[in-house]
Amino acid sequence: MAETTTLGVVGAGPMGAGIAQIGLTAGLKVVLFDLSADALAKAGKDIIGRIARMVEKGQLADGYTAEAEARLTLATDLNQFAPCETVVEAIIERLEPKQKLFAQLEEIVSADAILATNTSSLSVAAIAAGCKNKARVCGLHFFNPVPLMKLVEVITAPATSQAVADDATALSKILGKVPVTVKDGPGFLVNLQGRAYTQEGLAVVQEQVTDPATVDRIMRDGAGFRMGPFELMDLTGIDVNFPATSYIYQGYQHDPRLKTTTLHEIMFHAGLFGRKTGQGFFKYGDEAKDVAPAPEVGEGGPFAAKIGDGSADFAALTELGLVDGDGPTLVAPLGEDCSSICARLGLDPKTTVAIDFTAVDKKHLTLMTAPGGSAAAQPVAAWLRGHGFIVEVIKDSAGFVLQRILCMIANLGSELAQIGVGSPADIDLGMKLAQNYPAGPLEWAEKIGVAKTYKIMQGLQEATGSDRYRPSLWLRRRALLGQSIYQAD
Repeated sequence: MAETTTLGVVGAGPMGAGIAQIGLTAGLKVVLFDLSADALAKAGKDIIGRIARMVEKGQLADGYTAEAEARLTLATDLNQFAPCETVVEAIIERLEPKQKLFAQLEEIVSADAILATNTSSLSVAAIAAGCKNKARVCGLHFFNPVPLMKLVEVITAPATSQAVADDATALSKILGKVPVTVKDGPGFLVNLQGRAYTQEGLAVVQEQVTDPATVDRIMRDGAGFRMGPFELMDLTGIDVNFPATSYIYQGYQHDPRLKTTTLHEIMFHAGLFGRKTGQGFFKYGDEAKDVAPAPEVGEGGPFAAKIGDGSADFAALTELGLVDGDGPTLVAPLGEDCSSICARLGLDPKTTVAIDFTAVDKKHLTLMTAPGGSAAAQPVAAWLRGHGFIVEVIKDSAGFVLQRILCMIANLGSELAQIGVGSPADIDLGMKLAQNYPAGPLEWAEKIGVAKTYKIMQGLQEATGSDRYRPSLWLRRRALLGQSIYQAD
């Protein structure tokens, strides 16, 4: 394969224009084509305008605007892609038009040119199905906005040659991106892995464990995510994330771990897409209401309670004045709901309070009770808040909220490693760069503890009876052997 000096881009929408822009700022010649002459002209003007602003800010050298403009060709015919060593397709997200385009390009470019698709969801192998030389077809999945997002997924179909994968990776670095190598499949890496965060949040709310605002607060305050799952769905648009979720679920043969909820589908059919419609899980615009933060009340004196399960997690609370005496019984279950632990230990459900210590290092705790025990949680919450803890109170839930969502993220990341979607390092890197995760999926397993993550998943599966929570073999084997989640096969 030849080094790319001339980059072709088909499609002048936001993604195509962004790819063309980073090609120019990397010093390449760029050929940009679109069926719409108006769209092409606008994209060309916008690209040069953005480069000019980068020059004004000192991000590019003086005179770079004119240089870039001289290297940009606004093509009116596909034959103008003949000199391109790499062509990236960024057109409508439908299979047939992409297959037709690749067949046309194959007759125009040189025999060793790379043909890449920027598809975010369609199979690279399916796009290449009609090509004579499938070995030179790969995916280069950029993220929007292209000039700002650092990650690119280099997607290899079964027929993609190693040389093409290597050259596509090298080109990504020339374009200023951080590449991760991903095996072809529904949702690739980022969009597939991202299902766990939002879908488990949806499951929590559909079960009426708590409301969307509380789930979002727990994930921001307790785990450090920039946005909660419901804020994120409202931002991307439920008209986007519901079809994508359904496509991935179908593509992975209806794996229960990837199944969404009735709530998600109802929001989609109701047209409550999020920010773009003024209402999704939250209201926006003039009708927006402030979401109340978790209450901060209570006093920090001594507190009498019984420790019901002998958990070492309570050591920090005894130092704050937790003493043995008449009062609620406190437990700290892993992957188990309060009802189950009451039944298992013979505790009174009306006076038992379960505490999630997953985010105790962030001074964040979540409390829950079995049916009939909600009154017991209030004095415990007030006392903890008096000692500076952020405290959320939810209804009974196997795995609380943090345990459920974080371990589902870790378990799905483990499954991606197991089936070879990407390496453990690339899975972590991809989610941190593309989705701003505070830790990668496999990093969460390490932070929580591999054995503890496995125990939580077992508890969730036992409590619900659902294979949605079946532990990945990658996680199970390393937990049983006391190994790091990163232990190679």
